[in-house]
Amino acid sequence: MKPARWVLAAALATGLHAQTVRPWRGWDRYQVIMWSAGEFPGPSAFPIWIQRLKELGFTAEQCPASDDSRLWPDRGFGFYVDSMIPELGFHSARAALYKSDWQGYTTTRDKKFLSRSPSFEDPAFWVQAKQKVQSIVSRHAANKPLLYNLRDEPSLGSFTSPMDYSFNPSTLGAFRQWLQTQYGTLAGLNREWETSFARWDDVTPLTTFEIKDRERLQLNRNQRENYAPWADHRAFMDISFTGAIDRLRSLVHQFDPDTPVGIAGSQLPSAWGGYDLWRLSRAVDWLEPYDVGGSRKILASFLPPGAPMLATVFGSDIARIRRQLWRLALYQDRGAIVWDDADSRCIRKDVPAMPVTPRGMDLAPLFAELKTVAPKLFALRPERDRIAIHYSQASIRAYWMLDSREDGDTWYRRLASYEQTHSRLARVRDSFARILEDLGLDYDFVSYEQVENDALIQQGYKVLILPQSIAMSARECRRIEAFVRAGGTVIADNLTAAMDEHCRRLATGQLDDLFGIRGSATLWRKSGEAGAVPPAVPSASRLQGFDPDVKAGSATARAATSRGAPVLIENRTGKGRTIYLNLDMHDYGKLRLTPPQGENYTELFGKLLRESGVQAAIQVQTASGRQTLPGVRVWRYSNGDVHYVALMRNPEFDSELGKDSAVVNKALEQPVRIHVFLPARSRLRDLRTGRDFGVTAELDADLDPWSPLILELTPPH
Repeated sequence: MKPARWVLAAALATGLHAQTVRPWRGWDRYQVIMWSAGEFPGPSAFPIWIQRLKELGFTAEQCPASDDSRLWPDRGFGFYVDSMIPELGFHSARAALYKSDWQGYTTTRDKKFLSRSPSFEDPAFWVQAKQKVQSIVSRHAANKPLLYNLRDEPSLGSFTSPMDYSFNPSTLGAFRQWLQTQYGTLAGLNREWETSFARWDDVTPLTTFEIKDRERLQLNRNQRENYAPWADHRAFMDISFTGAIDRLRSLVHQFDPDTPVGIAGSQLPSAWGGYDLWRLSRAVDWLEPYDVGGSRKILASFLPPGAPMLATVFGSDIARIRRQLWRLALYQDRGAIVWDDADSRCIRKDVPAMPVTPRGMDLAPLFAELKTVAPKLFALRPERDRIAIHYSQASIRAYWMLDSREDGDTWYRRLASYEQTHSRLARVRDSFARILEDLGLDYDFVSYEQVENDALIQQGYKVLILPQSIAMSARECRRIEAFVRAGGTVIADNLTAAMDEHCRRLATGQLDDLFGIRGSATLWRKSGEAGAVPPAVPSASRLQGFDPDVKAGSATARAATSRGAPVLIENRTGKGRTIYLNLDMHDYGKLRLTPPQGENYTELFGKLLRESGVQAAIQVQTASGRQTLPGVRVWRYSNGDVHYVALMRNPEFDSELGKDSAVVNKALEQPVRIHVFLPARSRLRDLRTGRDFGVTAELDADLDPWSPLILELTPPH
């Protein structure tokens, strides 16, 4: 019989419980929160400190879990409780523990170094955790905190760097119980894993070193790769990590049900660290995510409406901070955390009078704008264009294995910072998202579990995009087939559904018949090898075919590369259709930054989407020449019969593709005069500046690189 703790963790982590959507205390305001490193002001200086914070527009401050939080409400100021459970991560005081395990394991490959301390499946941890949570919450609840932060930058290991945690006995015991729910019988597991375990108690996953040895052997023998004994362990560790966060949230709510519980510094989607963003979104009330690998938009799609999301801003580049915070405000962020250290202070802590610095004076008017305008966006309903982008955690695992082939046995050096810029799946996902944004369209990410539960049809999507969705369950595939038969369009790039959800390569792609193709489950490639496609826009970068071995079977190839490889392979099924692109989609995220280099992509996708009945409701052009203006993001909202349109320049961010010298935003960081076509005549008012544009269906306006134009459209009277 399963331990009660495992039943609880499994149910919570997989989203089987109904999330409560509620208005949390204090989050009808835009909160500006100070996180100040260095010595804390003493009792005599604290009143001056709070006065300066208020002068700059701050509304709250970080309070360590062990401190006395009465200081803040006594001064009419907010606070949140920070880093309650250190065991959720391995930095600061726990960094040496991880470093010792990592060094021992990577030099000896001995599994004795893979026993994570603590295991989230160990009952002793939960006895201590409940006592700690009760002690912390009882100290702070009466003072009405804005948030409880379970841990800053939590992870199974070190951020999303690869580490084969965890092989603790308690973890392996729970893992085996979970495997029984997945496979039913030991024979079923052995078939999938290609193993010969005699007893469930013998079942042990493969480490990354071991699965890489198997991979090399299978490739040398021309056998299909089978990563299941490794991938299932990573899947379970995602469940263990997010299940622990969810259980800790439940413990906090036993003692304080009125304050949201979450984490700060969440990471990019990854095979490592526990970062399945779908599961994570089920486990928290609020989040402060690092906007890496599309994390912010993915989480916006998954979290319940009204869940507080925040961003931390660093440094003193006020223009870029302005762009970051306004962009996130348009995603309906509820506030910002300002990182304040010796290199970038808002207030001089080392001077008795605590004078405001130039950085603080520059930030104050931005905070005033955001605190006035952002709450007006909170109650609005975002309007999407019925496009879904597939979020596949199994594919993230599979692509990490494929990408890391180039590393050999140094795979463990693919640290989190490296993965941000070198994950091919992340690059492709970013390209698809950016194409849609550059076409003036908005979209949702839809998780593997939502697809399995028929969200595509139930939520009325018209188009599903499968970016590098290599590993999918049979149920996902059947629901996608039903979506197409019902009239939907599916657009995929390559290697689609070539593996099952356990990352075992199949003889043929599970969706080959739907796409009407043959040969999709062939060799993996780092980049396109099928030749260039004749360009629609000669001055732009050419589209590159990906796989020379794919054939159009029962489908129709609408184009071919210079080497004769079919691309844009179209098939009709029921009322819908599929498009198998067979294109290399890695580079659009960079090409778009130097117009017109990305225009062959937008020309192609604009045409494909119009054929599926999807077209931007708002058209943005240059005011002179009336040419489509690249790099403008469009947000649309509604509140009854009043509609809102926000426009903002949409460059690339270091947080999304990393500090890549090839990523330059010069072309998108210039003021521009734009001409906007609206769906109907309306009275227009700029929500940010208050300017009244009168009644019109077209508008000329100036758009600067750092701030949005937010239009309120009311029916003319």
